[in-house]
Amino acid sequence: MHSSAHKIILRSLCLLLLAVSLSSCQLNPKGFDDTLDGLLKKGSEALNIMNTFVVIQRDFEHGRIMRARARVLAMDRDHKDYAKSQLFLKQKIEPARRRIFLHYLKAAKQRERQQRWAAAMWAYDQAKAVTIKPAKMEDKRLEMEWKMRQLRFDKLLQQRRREDVALLNDGRAYTAPKGVHANDEVYGRFRDFYNDALDDRAGLAYREAKRFLRLKLPEIAYIEIESYIRLQPATAQGKKMLAQIRRKMSKRLSILPVHSQAIKSVAVVKRIAVRKHVNKEQVIAAMKAGDWPEAQLLAQAYQRDDGQGADKLLARIQAKMDVQAAFLFTKGNKAFAQEKLDLAIGYWRGATVLKPEKSEYREALHRARQLKERLSLLREQKRNP
Repeated sequence: MHSSAHKIILRSLCLLLLAVSLSSCQLNPKGFDDTLDGLLKKGSEALNIMNTFVVIQRDFEHGRIMRARARVLAMDRDHKDYAKSQLFLKQKIEPARRRIFLHYLKAAKQRERQQRWAAAMWAYDQAKAVTIKPAKMEDKRLEMEWKMRQLRFDKLLQQRRREDVALLNDGRAYTAPKGVHANDEVYGRFRDFYNDALDDRAGLAYREAKRFLRLKLPEIAYIEIESYIRLQPATAQGKKMLAQIRRKMSKRLSILPVHSQAIKSVAVVKRIAVRKHVNKEQVIAAMKAGDWPEAQLLAQAYQRDDGQGADKLLARIQAKMDVQAAFLFTKGNKAFAQEKLDLAIGYWRGATVLKPEKSEYREALHRARQLKERLSLLREQKRNP
């Protein structure tokens, strides 16, 4: 084939890969790594062009160890770089992969002994990413996840039960004492406020139960529905949802019996400072300064004080935060594609601060930090072989 034809093919291939990679960064939280990994599996002619020793070495030096390994294994035996790549696999890629695997495995076991379940879960997940037999590491990661979920379930369930019992006991304070008429208007009004607060808490618990069930966290949904039934014992819909939640709950999780708790007293959290009233000018000042998280907090406080136009202000702030977070996420994608890792982490951290509930942003930041840590390990191993 003529050299001009080679150039046309290579140029078309690069444009195609760039388009696929960028669209993957936008739509797939795992980014362009997995897009190229997908191409690796196809074994196409385009892949053979890409699988040069230079590309493999570059992937390795930038911490993409498993991708470098996959490129070597996908290379045809008649490729000009085959022998050199196999040697690189034996002398560089595999020793580095094993060292990183052992580093994470050691960290995971240490954290497991310390009962730091979430940290152990993360470390096993990192070990899984650099092993050629990931099933065992995934089993351990799942084991840590269930331990973490059980601990979280126990603590939150205990806390909610304590809070509800204390709240229900407070109802006795709104019974008119001897010396005050049983139907006293003032006591009646305070009692109405108290009952309204109970109804609001019960309504929120029911909505949250449905939400957590949709999020596939039935044990957290159980906490909410148990609270709802405690506050609204005559409800039929609560019992119906409770049955639904129990069917969804894993047998790996156990529910603390109510009688196991000795609710002797309820801790009162001392307020660090009295909440100050917020005015509209403070909200607008934060908006002009571009401090959107602070503006949101101020607007929420202003809304609680029934401030005029609070709903519209809050909606404007949230819309601006959505736009700004999306902008930062896109900037992070571009920086990551250019292998500017620290810059990408900065952009994605900013997006996560603005919209912490967006799993796409959190996942991108997690992957970038993971890659940075892996690079640090490689450099440390290079200094101390």
